Amino acid sequence: MTAAQLAATRTRAWKRLVDARPPEWVLRHCRAVEALAAAMCDAAEKQGLVPDRAVVQAGALLHDIGRSQVQDVRHASLGEQMLASDGDWPASIRRTVERHTGAGIDAKEAQALGLPVKDYTPKSLEERIVAHADNLYSGDRRLTLDELRAKYLAKGLPAAWARIEDLHRSLGEELGVDLEKLQPAALAEP
Repeated sequence: MTAAQLAATRTRAWKRLVDARPPEWVLRHCRAVEALAAAMCDAAEKQGLVPDRAVVQAGALLHDIGRSQVQDVRHASLGEQMLASDGDWPASIRRTVERHTGAGIDAKEAQALGLPVKDYTPKSLEERIVAHADNLYSGDRRLTLDELRAKYLAKGLPAAWARIEDLHRSLGEELGVDLEKLQPAALAEP
């Protein structure tokens, strides 16, 4: 993909998010997540990996589009449905939006949460990058791993924390970086 094509995809994703009219904090949050996800792509490329930047950056910008309608875990599934109803977003971007919560939700957990029953675990490199970049932010404030752990344990979600901790470790090893110290990329406005 050329730089111009990536820029066009980012602009389109940003416009779609803004047009959904989510709470203002969501816009700042999605830009922060995109910048960290772009830095993760840089690290991946240094390791010889080839992440699809358009999927990562559009997925990061759109990951919380469902928050324009709900403020709970359903926002990911709803966001995917919103993009599907547009009719022209690639499945890879829609899956990235749908699978971004924590380190994933399996089918059994989905049923308990009242979501359509299926596996929402991020699988592709692009999905895992966006999910974990999202984990490392609360709004537009970067979280330390200790803060993230405390957040999940305070909610009584030790199993979810264990999956996030595993994603943090495995993704850091795969990208060859300490994700807690990785600085977000400087990105132009979409």
